[in-house]
Amino acid sequence: MRNEPLVPPRPKGPRRPTSGAARPGPPLRLVGAPQGPGAPGGLDPARQELARRRALARARRRAQIRRRRLVVASLVALALVVTVVGLSSHGGALAPRAGGQSLVRPRLRPLVAGSVVVPGRPTALPWPAQGEGAVAVRGVGLMGASPHERIVPIASLTKMMTAWIVLHDHPLTPTGGGPTLTMTRADVAAYVAAVRAGDSNLPVQAGERLSEHQLLEALLIPSADNIADLLGRWDAGSGATFVKKMNATARALGLDHTHYADASGVNPGSRSTAADQARLAADLMGLPIVRTIVRNPRLAFPVAGTITNYNPALGTDGIIGVKSGFTGQAQGCLATAAWRRVGGRSVLVVTVSLGQPDALYGAARADVKLLAAATKALVPLAVAPASVPLAAVTVPWAT
Repeated sequence: MRNEPLVPPRPKGPRRPTSGAARPGPPLRLVGAPQGPGAPGGLDPARQELARRRALARARRRAQIRRRRLVVASLVALALVVTVVGLSSHGGALAPRAGGQSLVRPRLRPLVAGSVVVPGRPTALPWPAQGEGAVAVRGVGLMGASPHERIVPIASLTKMMTAWIVLHDHPLTPTGGGPTLTMTRADVAAYVAAVRAGDSNLPVQAGERLSEHQLLEALLIPSADNIADLLGRWDAGSGATFVKKMNATARALGLDHTHYADASGVNPGSRSTAADQARLAADLMGLPIVRTIVRNPRLAFPVAGTITNYNPALGTDGIIGVKSGFTGQAQGCLATAAWRRVGGRSVLVVTVSLGQPDALYGAARADVKLLAAATKALVPLAVAPASVPLAAVTVPWAT
């Protein structure tokens, strides 16, 4: 898909200057003083200079406000093109703010159609013979999914939502460590119990200090179930409260065929479709911190030693992530992502396979086939001419 240059809507009436240069204002008059070219007296030179400077300052402020209007309009129009969810989904005019006050949102009015139908026949993709698959392109949406897909257990792909919520509530930059958590005896006991159950875990030690960044690495690379539960309790206060937040977030993101029963995916009640998980993986990979983490084949930890990425497709055909999962009921589940060049632009293509035999290796083979076929099918499409305004925005603070 090709993005064209954006032009903000042109205001009605005469054009106003938008440069930083001040526009000459009306001549200043001193109330009560004689006016006109022949009037005696007038302002002394010092007061004339002061009045001139004040007029210039007012003109500069008016020019700055006009520039802000144009910049905000352009940015919002850009967001309308590259996202698949419009600001209209927020609903209402007021957003909550700390202290019980309200912040008035900008009002966006689209000037183009909300969707575009691509001409031609749907691309035939090599869907898995067993289980199901899906392909999405970040910033565009779902490209396709297996026919007759079902809602099935997704194993540790559940952890993509866990990471999404933690990073939404506690944002990190790619180089930021974030808050530090100290491992307790209860955390060690949870690790020991999970090992006995045969789950994937990260060894921890009482008193060990791990940053949020490290905990997310343990969540996404070796798929540590004990860390998923720990992060859920840290974020929401309890595992049950965190699961409620997961399901609320799924509804807010439009994942209508997704339900979570835990933070790790050990519970087979955590279920979804390949299409929903492809959408979520594409959104998650929009976070630079996630891309930084999931591309690592292995990392060193203070107590656990070297942790290894369970994604067998990592590094194949440019694949840089995203998340693996396996249980007896879910079988092989894998979400992958890779950058591709389409029409001179880089786009992120995401593939997901669920319920694959031969565990993660079967899921990797299915994803690699889908990625290759989807890449060949992608072509640039101009959704609007460069000269067409895409949206109009009203910003209350600049009226």
